[in-house]
Amino acid sequence: MRRSNPFKRRLLSALLCSAPLLARADAAQTEQLLSRFAHSMGELNYRGVMSYSRDNHLESLRITHGTLNGEEFERLEHLDGQHREVIRHGQQLTCIQLGQRFSLLFHQRLLKEGLAGLNAFYDIQAGGEDRVAGRRAVALIIKPRDGFRYGYRLALDYDTGLLLRSESLDAAGKVLERLQFVEVEIGQPLKKEWLGDVPAAASVNVGEQGGIQRVVEEVQMPWRPQWLPAGFVLSVAPHRTSEDVLTYSDGLAVLSVFVEAAKGPLPSNGGTAVQGATVAYSRATQFGPNPYVVTVVGEVPTDTAGRVAESVVWDGGS
Repeated sequence: MRRSNPFKRRLLSALLCSAPLLARADAAQTEQLLSRFAHSMGELNYRGVMSYSRDNHLESLRITHGTLNGEEFERLEHLDGQHREVIRHGQQLTCIQLGQRFSLLFHQRLLKEGLAGLNAFYDIQAGGEDRVAGRRAVALIIKPRDGFRYGYRLALDYDTGLLLRSESLDAAGKVLERLQFVEVEIGQPLKKEWLGDVPAAASVNVGEQGGIQRVVEEVQMPWRPQWLPAGFVLSVAPHRTSEDVLTYSDGLAVLSVFVEAAKGPLPSNGGTAVQGATVAYSRATQFGPNPYVVTVVGEVPTDTAGRVAESVVWDGGS
């Protein structure tokens, strides 16, 4: 598989919920709604076309999700430009023209576990009614309780709870990126022609922990971040591919810490790239006699990513 630029290849996926929605709800009711939302992922069949916009850039995607022969199936297809897609059939994950970092961030939002505890870190309110892709929807407003994470404005299908639109918001309320259905069918059985035909060489076996896909080679990392925002916990077992990776989540936002051996002399400084709500912050460092590059990629403000990256230390693990 070809490596992908982590600043350009990120999607929202697995947008499911089956709880009935309320036009207005108190904190206890919204927490119950989120808990039902979390545990109902994977239960709906749906297929539709979505628009993804950020930084004056617009893409279109097709998402297909459902159950086939008792196994969960999901396919994400880019409809613009180069052929790019991700297919998950049970525990088989296939990426075409997408690199490992995209695989790690696949299913990064609205995880299967942890949504019920979001009220500790976000102020969550149900809003008024809306209409998306011709369907009746209800708004859910999610505001962070600190400056270490972004806010969200969601529109959920009134009848099924499917997430029809998601907007990521900065502290000033500016929309950083938007993903929404422009057309969708819910409840239809999967058709064979929707499943795709991919080379087996592009596939890897994956397992699940905390609702995020992961490569199954688990290792004990010799390094760790000394600081994380409150509520961010390890969500994927430490694993090794071409880089060492630790992934953390507060139940909604996700950030991944990558540590790679530096090739050649260390750069004098690192760098930051931001596209939409995704930031990548890199710094060069020395662990013992060896040079490394630490990179934090996530859906968090730049200052948060930088603070996490600067806190990474070598603690002597094996």
